[in-house]
Amino acid sequence: IPDSLPAVEWLTYGSGYLAGMKLGDTPLVEYTRDRLHRETLRSFGRYELTTAYTPAGQLQSQHLNSLLSDRDYTWNDNGELIRISSPRQTRSYSYSTTGRLTGVHTTAANLDIRIPYATYPAGNRLPDPELHPDSTLSMWPDNRIARDAHYLYRYDRHGRL
Repeated sequence: IPDSLPAVEWLTYGSGYLAGMKLGDTPLVEYTRDRLHRETLRSFGRYELTTAYTPAGQLQSQHLNSLLSDRDYTWNDNGELIRISSPRQTRSYSYSTTGRLTGVHTTAANLDIRIPYATYPAGNRLPDPELHPDSTLSMWPDNRIARDAHYLYRYDRHGRL
C-alpha cells in the first residue's frame, strides 16, 4: 500500500560520497566537502553547520548558525584532544607522558566536575581512587577487568568477554 510520500533520493558523487538527500523535489540535507572529501558545510532547513580542520586534519571547529551549538577543538603537539569549548561548557582532557587519558574536567554554569582515570601498564582502567579510596587494586587478575562502576564482566574459558 503506497503511503503517498515522494521517494527519498540519495545524492552521491565519485565513489559514493554523500552529497545530499531529497524527499521528492525537497532538499532535506546537502553537504559540501573539501578536496579530501571531508564535510565542510552541512545545510539542513534553515540551519548550516560549518566544520573546519587543522592542517593535520583534526577537527578544529563546528559552528552552527545558532550560537548555542558552536564548538572549538584544541589539540596538543602530540595530537591529543585537550579541550572542547562551547558557549555552554568547556571540557578539558589531560594525559600521561605515555599518552593515556588521566582525567577529564568539565566546567559550565554551576558545574565543575573532575573525573580522574588511573591505569596500569597494560592500559586497563583501575577504580577511581577518589571514589574508592579503600581500593588496593593495582591491576586486574589475569589482566581482565572484572567490574567497573556500572558493569560486571564475565569471560569464558578462552578469555572472551
